[in-house]
Amino acid sequence: MPALKSIYFIVNPFSGGGKTKGIEEKIQTHLDHHQFKYQVQFTEGLGHATELAKAAVRSDHSIVIAVGGDGTVNEVAAGLINSDKTMGIIPAGSGNGLAMHLGIGRDITKAIGVLNNGLAITIDTCVLNERPYINLAGIGFDALIAYQTAHSKTRGFLAYAWQSIRSALVYKAKKYQLKIDDKVFEKEAIIIEVANAPMFGYNFTVAPLAKLDDGLLEIVVIQKAWKWRYILMLPRFLNGTVHKSNLVERYTAKNVVIKLKEPAPVHVDGEGYLLESDLHFSINPLSLKVMASADWMHEA
Repeated sequence: MPALKSIYFIVNPFSGGGKTKGIEEKIQTHLDHHQFKYQVQFTEGLGHATELAKAAVRSDHSIVIAVGGDGTVNEVAAGLINSDKTMGIIPAGSGNGLAMHLGIGRDITKAIGVLNNGLAITIDTCVLNERPYINLAGIGFDALIAYQTAHSKTRGFLAYAWQSIRSALVYKAKKYQLKIDDKVFEKEAIIIEVANAPMFGYNFTVAPLAKLDDGLLEIVVIQKAWKWRYILMLPRFLNGTVHKSNLVERYTAKNVVIKLKEPAPVHVDGEGYLLESDLHFSINPLSLKVMASADWMHEA
């Protein structure tokens, strides 16, 4: 009988307003115990998931699971990059963008099934000013909303939608200087996204052509326009055609620099914070193993 693989679940008990409640019972019920043995550890605060993931690299665990939202996934990934461990995701946040793209979905029971029957793939990771990310990072309107939401007492889709509507009424496009590999551009934009994967949570796809394993950053620039034109664009974010809009410019590159004239909100995997220095993006090809649904390769 082959030895059981060891899984280490890193659980953020604060994600999604308590969505991880009862997670140990769900793991015990739905995990395939003929394949796996497991351990569960709860995080205690910001950054703790990265510390636990780094410790797991030195252990006999072969799969390390981020149980939480996009921020938890980011923290766990940061501890596993360039290691021989495989990261899995149990979605328990609000958006769960990377889990959706990998075919894991938002349902915790289905996600445990992906651990039982899925496949391990190797993907690129990215860096913004020495801070790693695996999905999306950027500046502009979406970063402002992420920053405001991070400082709000309420989280989730309704809070995000309310912040978006309120801020959209007054937000104005900003001027940026971009260096994309060796070419320099001046842009007036509402959003600049530097993507490794296509979507935020809620099936909101901002970089439809981004690929997790092509060794390239996907840069999406949404240019200045009348506000009604952005409203007309909204269906494109949901059907994966935003790159076809004449308001959108896209580029691919290995390195990107966005120069700031003043401090500005940015987001990294959906977590918003204020940055005072220029933004330096780079790609780290094929640097992280992750679990995806068994049919992800076909869908991708």
